Amino acid sequence: MRPVPDKRRTSDLPRRILFLNDVGFQYGAGVAQARQVEAMLALGIEVGVLAWATGNVRLEDVGTRPIDRDLWLGMHEVNDLEGGKTMSDDTVIAGLLMEVARFNPEIVLVGNLHAARWPFQLLPALRGIGCRVITFLHDAYLYTGRCAYPGGCQLYLTGCNETCPTADLYPRLAPPLIAGAWQLRRDIFGGPRGVEVVANSQWSKRMFRTALPVSPPVEAIHLGADEFVYQPGDKAAARQRLGLPAGKPIALCAAVNFQEPRKGCRELTTIIAALRDEVTFAAFGHNADEIPGLIGLGYHLRADQLAIIYQAADIFLGTATEEAFGQTIMEAQLCGVPVVAFHTGGVEEIVRNEITGKLVRNGDTQEAIAAIRTTLTDTRYNEVAAPWARQYAVARFSQSTHELRWHHYLMGLVQTGTGRNPPTISYPADDSEDSDRHRPSWPAPETFLNDEHAHIYAQTSQLPGWQAPGDSFKLYEMAYHAGDVILEIGTFGGRSATVELRGALANPARTVRPQFYGIDILDDSIARTRQILASEKLGNYCHLFHGTLQGFVQRWTITPTMVFLDGDHTYAGVATDLRTLSAYLKPGTPVLVHDFLSPENATGKLGVRKAAEEWADAGHGRFMGCFGCCALYLTLRGGR
Repeated sequence: MRPVPDKRRTSDLPRRILFLNDVGFQYGAGVAQARQVEAMLALGIEVGVLAWATGNVRLEDVGTRPIDRDLWLGMHEVNDLEGGKTMSDDTVIAGLLMEVARFNPEIVLVGNLHAARWPFQLLPALRGIGCRVITFLHDAYLYTGRCAYPGGCQLYLTGCNETCPTADLYPRLAPPLIAGAWQLRRDIFGGPRGVEVVANSQWSKRMFRTALPVSPPVEAIHLGADEFVYQPGDKAAARQRLGLPAGKPIALCAAVNFQEPRKGCRELTTIIAALRDEVTFAAFGHNADEIPGLIGLGYHLRADQLAIIYQAADIFLGTATEEAFGQTIMEAQLCGVPVVAFHTGGVEEIVRNEITGKLVRNGDTQEAIAAIRTTLTDTRYNEVAAPWARQYAVARFSQSTHELRWHHYLMGLVQTGTGRNPPTISYPADDSEDSDRHRPSWPAPETFLNDEHAHIYAQTSQLPGWQAPGDSFKLYEMAYHAGDVILEIGTFGGRSATVELRGALANPARTVRPQFYGIDILDDSIARTRQILASEKLGNYCHLFHGTLQGFVQRWTITPTMVFLDGDHTYAGVATDLRTLSAYLKPGTPVLVHDFLSPENATGKLGVRKAAEEWADAGHGRFMGCFGCCALYLTLRGGR
């Protein structure tokens, strides 16, 4: 290898990384690898790629940045090495180790190996020649016996075996070999010395950790794309260039192969049939022309061509029923295109529900049809959806953000939160006479956490019918200490969400982005909250859900670290919500119950106080004191 100047951004970054995968820069995982290669090159790291089959797709074909020829070591194809045919696994591994050694990398970053069928024993063998080995989790292949997506099958949790229902589908594996393949993955990735894993989404991370609970920590590093290529453009010009018809809004779809069932071809056919008189449907990807009513735009890898396609759309429709991340959804959001997508996998990490797009029940075509119509006709929604889609995507999924995530990871910096941080100081139950007095529930050297906290307390002191000063004090304090995942039932207008998010963002110990989930049954409340969050520039932390708490917990798999209960202020409504929370929250979660001391409820004949006290008396929560018109509880028993 030729000597090159040291161009690393910081000296603690590795000098050389080798990417190892099956098909180079082809298809979705290949494009993801190309973006990772560009990120490493931007960090000043020398990079090479070793692939089973490159398909003659070069970095120049899929990349968007100028290539530093000092750092780019090129791509080498080794399709003469394949396990399970004429060579033994040991022979294949020996040949691959020789090829890797030619690059002399400090790190080998392993992507998909589905097509190559290289033996998994290669991973610990790479360690044996002195390489740090990192595997990137694009799908489920690293924790099942053979499949990329398990669907409804649960065998990956208990032991994949010869009864695998999809053994004849890609990537195929003879049924008698599946149990051994499942166990081999646990031998390689499990235990304290397991091979390092990085996931493409928090969903993939959770799935892996559920399948292999005894394994080293897994970090999630979202993919990114070039925000200077994927950006909003002239919609009319893009449509004219693509030859798309005028007169109706355009819904864009995408898939590598529309014949693959998990890409939702059946669901898409139903949606098109219902809306073809109202919407023009177009798509890029293989076999798009086979779906009636869908205009095929071909299969594209070049980013500039894809950007034009996105710019022509009014809405992006994601019909995949299984999706670990969703690169095309990410690209659409970067281009400022609102999304309607099935709520599955890591999609919720890209689309902010009711803010940048709408997430509908997975596989529910009728809900998707209604969401498309609403998206195209709701003026209040569209005032913020397109610009927020762009703004949020740039903040989370730009190429520079992707580079920064890898930089932090390679330096050993991991994202941390405060988790379920319960209050430790309680107050007597007869505290209601002095409820407005602001006192901390978490140990603190001062009454106010910071100047912002004091300012918010003063600012909200005169707001009628919303929060007394003690309420806003407590919301900020709760979120500061326990605001990793905030659940608010009854958003009304977004002011309490603003207080909570400001508190969560103020804690310097929290390096993860706080997440806010707001629930309300009223359209006006959702719209007001959306507008307030947009004006406060906080929408990219939020999901809004139009419906009840009971509907929410059936659809979302979050683990709240704090709850603000401000929904149905009747005895029956609060009692129902508290019962639902008991089965949903983990023990030790702080819950602030609003309107606990409101005059109309103080008799116990109407509601909130009676319901909360009965809930606590049944052993579900511990009373921690009154603040403003709220009561703070700590969950004692949980359903998860």
